[in-house]
Amino acid sequence: MKKTKQLNNTSVILPAIGQGMGDYPWDENQISVLREGIDLGMNLIDTAENYDNGNSETIIGKAIKGIREKVIICTKFAPEHNSYNDVLTAVEGSLKRLKTDYIDIYQMHWPNPKIPFKKTMEAMEKLVCQGKIKYIGLSNLYLEQIKEVQKALDKNKIYSFQIEYNFFDRFIENNILPYCEKEKIITIAYSPLDQGRIIPEDNDKLKIFEKIAEKYNKTIAQIALNWLIAHPVVIAIPTANRKYIKENAGAADFEISKEDFNKISDLYNAKPSYIQVDKIEVSAEGQSNRMVYKTIEQAIENKLNFVPSPNDLAQYFKNNLNEEIKPVRLIKGEGDKYQLVEGRVRYWAWVIAHNGEKPITAYIRKKL
Repeated sequence: MKKTKQLNNTSVILPAIGQGMGDYPWDENQISVLREGIDLGMNLIDTAENYDNGNSETIIGKAIKGIREKVIICTKFAPEHNSYNDVLTAVEGSLKRLKTDYIDIYQMHWPNPKIPFKKTMEAMEKLVCQGKIKYIGLSNLYLEQIKEVQKALDKNKIYSFQIEYNFFDRFIENNILPYCEKEKIITIAYSPLDQGRIIPEDNDKLKIFEKIAEKYNKTIAQIALNWLIAHPVVIAIPTANRKYIKENAGAADFEISKEDFNKISDLYNAKPSYIQVDKIEVSAEGQSNRMVYKTIEQAIENKLNFVPSPNDLAQYFKNNLNEEIKPVRLIKGEGDKYQLVEGRVRYWAWVIAHNGEKPITAYIRKKL
């Protein structure tokens, strides 16, 4: 791997492509996969305290034994742990599972509207002072929230921001990515290959994309990853998978031309649609098969204890009417109907905030 990125004005050099250890079942076979990835230059590993009920961190802890100083560990605490004391408790659990005495980049996984950013960041700054974490990161916030967190910090700054970014979902390009570039905030792209879909379904565009890949003697996935990391502050974290580990690493050992970068950018630059909420049906078989609310009554009740809850998120939407929200994902159904397959808490929050009268922004897939 040749391409790297500097973490703001620090001496830390990040690989342009790291390894994601997401919320999947993991076992000790993954240890050798992570080790191979590290040997190939993908020495940044990202996880979260709640992935596979903490087992993701445990596996990483075993993989980095004896080579801790060579690895950059990023992990996240769950939104139900955003309070001052809970952040301090959560980090101890992560340190124990990771078998390390410090975390390189500690990230707030999601905002929790019930807890002010100031309280969360006071805990983060204490952890920096104690040496238990080196740098503060964020994940899954809107632009105004990122700015609010920046203001809440006293002696530190935001070094990284993690969010989904791929050819299908280019939401961050309008406002968030330019802001991160201006502030030199490393942007960690999760699901960079759209969970294996890589590029949106379109045979004509696929032929053009395949010709570009052939020109560089690379796979479609490698071109897709290379296009992402061609953005100045973006690094990508595809899932650490034995089958694709060498392919992923090979996506950072070449550089596409500016002409091809622009061609690809134009090829997959579909804008989100605006869909009336009463034309959307919530699918129980959505992306990742997550639990869902089927009715607005269930969403308001929030028995599944989502954080933020649909009600809390609805209040944020009401208070920030000019904020561009991340589009939900739909599949075209029969007639003028759509199936909602991703962003279901966001959908119900939007319905609650606008009494079901305002269309919601959406990306539309042809199939799940």
